[in-house]
Amino acid sequence: MKEIRKDNFTQIIKLSNISQKLLDVGEEVFFAKNKILVSAGDVPDGFYYLKDGLVKSCVYSTNGNEYICGLIDKGSIFLEANAIFSIPSDGYFKIMEPSHLLFFRKENFLNLLQTDFDVTLSILQSITCKFLASGYFFTELLVHDSEWRLCRLLLTFADNFGIKIENKIKLNIKISQQFISDMLGVNRGTAIKVINKLKEMNLIEQTNGYYFIKDLQRLKNHQAEITT
Repeated sequence: MKEIRKDNFTQIIKLSNISQKLLDVGEEVFFAKNKILVSAGDVPDGFYYLKDGLVKSCVYSTNGNEYICGLIDKGSIFLEANAIFSIPSDGYFKIMEPSHLLFFRKENFLNLLQTDFDVTLSILQSITCKFLASGYFFTELLVHDSEWRLCRLLLTFADNFGIKIENKIKLNIKISQQFISDMLGVNRGTAIKVINKLKEMNLIEQTNGYYFIKDLQRLKNHQAEITT
């Protein structure tokens, strides 16, 4: 089983070691960009495995502002706890780019949970990681400021979407200033201020909608200095 470490708990949900027996009972589905899989208050009759693409989990405030709770990357399952225990979703799950998924109907996987330890372990690992990630994320909100959290977000994106181009790391996902503010849970003005500061420090740059980390170690060092 993949080692579970505190520094894995980010706003990007990405797991491995999903039981093959579980994958075998999934139904292939495809959804185009912007499709909403589940809305707040829905009780799903199954859960999903993301084969490729990208899904976001988000909530909306009473005035319509979006807050991104997390991104779900390929190789992960989601909505499993809601389906197993018939719990309404507290947010929306929306397709960010064309995605292929497997859908697991509740009646199919409940039998596997009772008879196959590997399947049960896969589900437990996924639920546990999400639970711990949620606690760690709220600790970050309480302890660290927006600049530290933006550094954390950029470093997380580098781990999950980064590709090396010359001496830079390109974050191979288009993210806007509004998207960053939605992920950090701050207003757009605050996000722009912190982004501009990192640009002025020559730590990051932006070209054609893509962010580049100009010096990964310097960005890590800067985050560490903020902590102290």
